[in-house]
Amino acid sequence: MTLGRGLWLTVLGPAALEALPTAGVGWLGVDLQHGQYEVVDLLDLLRVTSVPVLARAASHDPAHLARVLDTGVAGVIVPGVGGGEEAAALVSAVRPPPEGGRSTGLSRSAVVGAPERPLLLAMIETRDGLEAVDDIAGCPGVDGLFVGPYDLSLSLGRPSVVDAEVVAAIGTVTRTARRHGLLAGAFSANRDLDRLLPELDLVGVDTDVAVLGAGMAKLFSAT
Repeated sequence: MTLGRGLWLTVLGPAALEALPTAGVGWLGVDLQHGQYEVVDLLDLLRVTSVPVLARAASHDPAHLARVLDTGVAGVIVPGVGGGEEAAALVSAVRPPPEGGRSTGLSRSAVVGAPERPLLLAMIETRDGLEAVDDIAGCPGVDGLFVGPYDLSLSLGRPSVVDAEVVAAIGTVTRTARRHGLLAGAFSANRDLDRLLPELDLVGVDTDVAVLGAGMAKLFSAT
């Protein structure tokens, strides 16, 4: 599966999203960790777009993950996965028996025919996660690895996301994902980093805030 280039949402409401052109946008990432959204906000966002929606979860809490998946998202991107045991706990939280322990019930995901097996993408964004990336990728039930380069650069003590060590780490994560037959993705929001990224299945190109800023700058610089 290749989702391609995606837009990371942090502030846009459903009315603004409905008016936003989505040509060329392969997926939308809704940030429940750092954006303004609550889980309930996913419902209206999902109703106004036909583009696959991935939610970046706020935590590893099984109850939170279950509520996110009940909205009918195409998958979850889980932050700060630091090792194989954490990955296994996430599989248990998001997969129903016999693979995991998530309960089933009448939710929006059942009503609208959401994916029977939503994606579980583990974020690699710490030194611990990077060092344990093979164990994380080898955990049955994980569908992909998604690099958070900004937190990773901080964890590695590097000055920027285009630092050679950070770029090399992204390459390591990508090769590990490929070796295990998993999806590989990353967030960017940096045009210099774009040029240094390996071939990925999904890239968060930038945020809605950046899109608004770029649009305003282009519009008013032309007048």
